[in-house]
Amino acid sequence: MKNGSSSKLKTVADRIADKAKPERKRRAEALPSSVTAAAVETTEPAALEAVRIGRRLQTMRRAQGLTLVDLAGKANCSASLVSRVENGRLLPSLSVLHKLVAGLGTSMASFLSGSENESCMLVRASERKEVALDYLGDPHQGVRIEQIIPHSPERTLQGNLITITAGHGSAGDYSHVGEEAGFVMDGFIELTIDKQTHVLGKGDSFCFRSEAPHSFYNPGPGEAVVLWINTPPTF
Repeated sequence: MKNGSSSKLKTVADRIADKAKPERKRRAEALPSSVTAAAVETTEPAALEAVRIGRRLQTMRRAQGLTLVDLAGKANCSASLVSRVENGRLLPSLSVLHKLVAGLGTSMASFLSGSENESCMLVRASERKEVALDYLGDPHQGVRIEQIIPHSPERTLQGNLITITAGHGSAGDYSHVGEEAGFVMDGFIELTIDKQTHVLGKGDSFCFRSEAPHSFYNPGPGEAVVLWINTPPTF
């Protein structure tokens, strides 16, 4: 990209990010004091997704013979939070769910796929496995993760299509082993890697070591779509 075009994109992106700050603050202040940015009490639209996630998490924990306290210690959170998630009363953010899944010694790819080990090479759009997080009470807002590479123990690649509504994101840092790369297909995102924030727009790409604490946020004004690849599949 030419320097002039690059500067123009940065100026536009910065202006959008600045415009979104009051909205981000308004959303945070609108939440009850008992709710943290990491996880939000479920409302009716989010209930089915929360129950599905909770049941899967509880099944995996019990299969490993872990108590709520055991998993909480591994995920660096409270046992009450784990309990609320498992009971479908709390819909976790991406960062919280990632920590819980990592505490069980597995990955988001495995969590999404359940017990299946898929060897197929093609995935139809209507057959993609997905999970929706961070609703804030609205089924059309939050973070949606769609699995584009079927999970298999033999695979060294993990790929997801991540759709982020304006004002939403990972709600915290997370890290894991490996490398990752991504391509912004639409919208803008603020990608923070090791405490350094970068604004990326449509057509921009990125890559970094997954061990670095990282997070993402969509400053708006519209929806953001990112093709996100990890290797090995530790996300």
